Amino acid sequence: MSVFKLAMHPASEGDALVLKWGEEPSKLNHALIDLGRKADYEALRPYLSTIGTFELFCLSHIDADHIEGAVPLFKEAGLPFEARNVWFNARAQLLAAKERRAVSQTEILSAAQAEKITAGILKTDWPWNMQFESGVVSTGSPEAGDPLPLAGGMKLTLLSPSDKKLEELLPTWDAELAKAHLRTADPDLVKEKLAAGREVLGATNITALASENFSCDATKPNGASIVFLAEFDKKRILMGADSHPDIVEASIRALGYSTTKKLPLACLKVSHHGSKKNTSPELLELIDCTRFAFSTDGTRHGHPDPQTVARILMQDRARKKTLIFNFHQPSTDRWDDKNLKAEWNYDCVFPDDGKTGVEIDI
Repeated sequence: MSVFKLAMHPASEGDALVLKWGEEPSKLNHALIDLGRKADYEALRPYLSTIGTFELFCLSHIDADHIEGAVPLFKEAGLPFEARNVWFNARAQLLAAKERRAVSQTEILSAAQAEKITAGILKTDWPWNMQFESGVVSTGSPEAGDPLPLAGGMKLTLLSPSDKKLEELLPTWDAELAKAHLRTADPDLVKEKLAAGREVLGATNITALASENFSCDATKPNGASIVFLAEFDKKRILMGADSHPDIVEASIRALGYSTTKKLPLACLKVSHHGSKKNTSPELLELIDCTRFAFSTDGTRHGHPDPQTVARILMQDRARKKTLIFNFHQPSTDRWDDKNLKAEWNYDCVFPDDGKTGVEIDI
């Protein structure tokens, strides 16, 4: 009996995701996507050490809530696991993307952490971006034109980032490194203070929320997110990282899908923890999906935004949808409402009582 699962481990407001797949439950392959914050990694480390080898270790982009946990990982004398493939775009890859684009056409909080991770990867013998001859995980790499295989029958189709998105990140990366020692206030603490005063609204008007004008995320690090379709046993999950929807939409259309020929998905791991700026109505119109996974504890930014959930529920109301959350918290608990669930034809999945994180079958 084949197995294909997504585990969303507790990762504060970020991601620490594990894909599992295989033809037999006793012989599974694993992929690790991001490592959350430092404390999240420390809590997850005992589990990671039981895996032994990951077929893929992907650090999707350089936001702290995705890569901070990798900093202590690479400081360890003995790493708790091995990785057969590492996907991570560091400064060298941004430069390579810029140079490649030049041939054909003339808010970041963690660039310093990204540099530490770069040094850490270099100390290992893990193959870094080896599936791409240029060393750049980008839709601009020729290898991205076809699905990339992993052991055990998994296929990955890269949807983001593009060379353009990587090049756009370069000035921000360098500027943040240059000024890191000059900060008079920690931007993380400022955002945390602002989030502390944010309240979850009482009444939930799905129609009004879904009708709000969509404004696309413009932050450079998120635009550089590594996003891919993971396919096993004829089932697909779209791993959205913190991606900009425009680049993902373009990649889906390039695969031959449209609003009349939708991309079939067993699950969408929703981009940027459900931010209202990262899941557009146009993206939702391109996919055939009834299960949507959100990874966030709601701190700092109050994710998921109700506008994103409302847009999801407005699409294809005839079919029942499932919202999957890896934390009980105000911004997720608001959707565990029997009246809303009955009216809008959906259900919720939360961690079991006394458990942390959530694991689902794809």
